[in-house]
Amino acid sequence: MTRSVTVDDARAPRSRWSLRRIAPILPALVLAVIAVGFRYTADFGLAYQGGVEAWTSGHPQRLLTWTATPFFALVMGLTSRAASLEVSARIFMAVDLIAWAALLSVVWTRLTDRVPTVWWWATLAAAAVFAPAVSTIFWLQPNLIVFALALGGFVLVGRHNRSAGWLIGLSISLKPIVVLLPLALLLRRQTRAAGAWSIATAALLSLVGLGFLAWRADDAAVFNPFDYFAGFLSKGRGPIAACVPENYSPVALLCRLGLAPSTGITLAVGIGLLVMGWLLLRNLPSTGAAPWQVFAASSLLSGMLGPIDWASYGILMAPLFLVLAYEFWREKAAPPLWIGLGLAFLLAELVWDPLESLAQAPVALVVISYSAGQFSQYVLLLLWIRWRQVRSKAAHST
Repeated sequence: MTRSVTVDDARAPRSRWSLRRIAPILPALVLAVIAVGFRYTADFGLAYQGGVEAWTSGHPQRLLTWTATPFFALVMGLTSRAASLEVSARIFMAVDLIAWAALLSVVWTRLTDRVPTVWWWATLAAAAVFAPAVSTIFWLQPNLIVFALALGGFVLVGRHNRSAGWLIGLSISLKPIVVLLPLALLLRRQTRAAGAWSIATAALLSLVGLGFLAWRADDAAVFNPFDYFAGFLSKGRGPIAACVPENYSPVALLCRLGLAPSTGITLAVGIGLLVMGWLLLRNLPSTGAAPWQVFAASSLLSGMLGPIDWASYGILMAPLFLVLAYEFWREKAAPPLWIGLGLAFLLAELVWDPLESLAQAPVALVVISYSAGQFSQYVLLLLWIRWRQVRSKAAHST
């Protein structure tokens, strides 16, 4: 009997550890089972059309739905030559699911020995049903892929700055949803080299993309990056993005409040967010969890920077959600702060498109969900600012 108890006790921790290792990939497996029944191309189909246009004429921006980067035009142009739309979409869905499984597995494996079991399972469950991540997978967008590249690069900062810069720069050149991260890295002497490599890589790959478009257009004038950027800003003021409820950007919010979008307003919002980011990040220490606050704040503010911020870009809130949940638990935050964090998360959970539309949810319900869900990012940002104030007062009082 003694031997039996000893064996059971020895097996129990191993069993729990095996379950924890498997659990983070289960959400992606569940979504994969659901995705098998879908045969649509969603946003990837629009990107594929842009790739066809990029290869044919060198002017993907002629398409109303094209708002991507020159390097992404190169990637999609080559994709359109390599495989059909249907095959490419299925492969892309698989890559998206793999990226999601890898993100959850890597992050929560690192947290295994650092937090209580209940906290670990609760946060993993919240991540598993995080609506922006599920939406970006079923919209067939590259958000998770470029986010994973940026996160991988950030992990390498300080150890392999050149590799970190290449990964972050590649992420931005594909889709600049974490465009403020290199600037945040430049603010700190310890991370300045990685920031410089990031900017250089993004610039180089963007020029390669413009060179490809100029080659396909047989027109050297296409190589002008300012014309391409101006075209992107004009799309943000266009009918498919400017004032629609699905667009969560501050520029679109101002448009819905009656202030018509313009280049001046876009620049003013961008400058305001840059100043806010600088004020929030300038005094952070370089040790402990502070570097992750840099990544989290850069991600959140990057999503709000431009004229287009779809609900699926809400994955950029995930780092700050996790950082705040960790710090609230570690430092025993007051209940109102936990309530604020829960409110921000619930607002982010309101939008489940395209699954809502595929399930033929009432249009009024979808519009209300988008109208309320956009405020998740603002609640989260204000909550972080409040948390910084609470910690600052606590530090001064001791």
